[in-house]
Amino acid sequence: MTRRTNALLLLALSAACRASAPSATTGAGAVNSSGHSAATGASVSRTASPRLPATSSSAAGARFALPLVQVADAPLPGRAVRFDYQDLDAAQGHLVIAHMNDASVVIVSSNDGSVVKVLSGIPRPRGVVVADDVGRIFVTSSPKQLVIIDNESLTEIARVETGNGPDGVGWDPVHQIVAVSDQADGAISLLGQAGRGKQRQIALGTETGNVVFDHTRSWFWITVRRGSSPDELVAVAPTAGQVVRRLALPGCNGAHGLGIHPDGKSALVACEDNSQVVRVDLDDAHSLSFAASGLAPDVMAIDPGLAWLYVAAESGDLRVFDLAQPGLVPLPGQHIAPAAHSVAVDAATHRVFFPLAAGPSGRPVLRVLRPTAN
Repeated sequence: MTRRTNALLLLALSAACRASAPSATTGAGAVNSSGHSAATGASVSRTASPRLPATSSSAAGARFALPLVQVADAPLPGRAVRFDYQDLDAAQGHLVIAHMNDASVVIVSSNDGSVVKVLSGIPRPRGVVVADDVGRIFVTSSPKQLVIIDNESLTEIARVETGNGPDGVGWDPVHQIVAVSDQADGAISLLGQAGRGKQRQIALGTETGNVVFDHTRSWFWITVRRGSSPDELVAVAPTAGQVVRRLALPGCNGAHGLGIHPDGKSALVACEDNSQVVRVDLDDAHSLSFAASGLAPDVMAIDPGLAWLYVAAESGDLRVFDLAQPGLVPLPGQHIAPAAHSVAVDAATHRVFFPLAAGPSGRPVLRVLRPTAN
């Protein structure tokens, strides 16, 4: 979702990545011999990447095994070009997918992958978030727009202005505020009244990535690049429009993808420039745990029932972590497909979705997989 390394280089490197997973001990950053950041005092641990037994050690996950098995390759419409973020609309039984380089949003059935609706004429759609409590879908679109869609009629309602190069988008159901990552501005835009309110932009750094709402604290968290300083995870109060916390991420280069642990005690960040995942404790200790991802990690998804974190990467290599354990405990990963960088999971069925620009026939498909039931 940020400016990428040449795609051919990524594909060439993916074979090497699959043959030998990058060591989690090689991440950059000022970490001293006591395991603390010399700059921030944050406790830092690094997890190696051995292959563990094929079942999670969590009670819920013990009924399922990895690797994932394929359920279907459901045909998708449009040109064989890049997709981006996705989100589940559980209330409607839909999966909403941004077909980024085809200027369209594709809505499919989360049951069988069949196409329900295509909304075209949306330039470079990227971030997607479903707000089914107000019956809306929010999609970011270049050069500086938020597209608002009715999730029942699946018709476009409005387009409102954001900052430049909008990427990730988050929804605050408490205050009915939409947060947009204005990537090119290094800022966040807050839009009240379910996206129809006046835009408030807060400058944060040189570039921003993904943004999510923290239900525990009623904050937005957003990944931020700071140029010569370490990347950060920044908390923004939705109503006040103020930065309330900055957590430095030494050793995370290119902080981008973001998720919040279901228990609200930690955040997960994908570091796309040095192919790492970091778990960030959100308490006062601010401890960091690192593990290797596939090459150039991008979108992440969490299955709360299994306590599994899925990390998709530009290399097409999926990494899975057991969030029921401290730190980042790796489970068996696998290669999904070239450039399978976007992942979503249905928490009810445990099915996992990867929109692919080119399936076996060279046409777009939605690859649907599931864990193996023991």
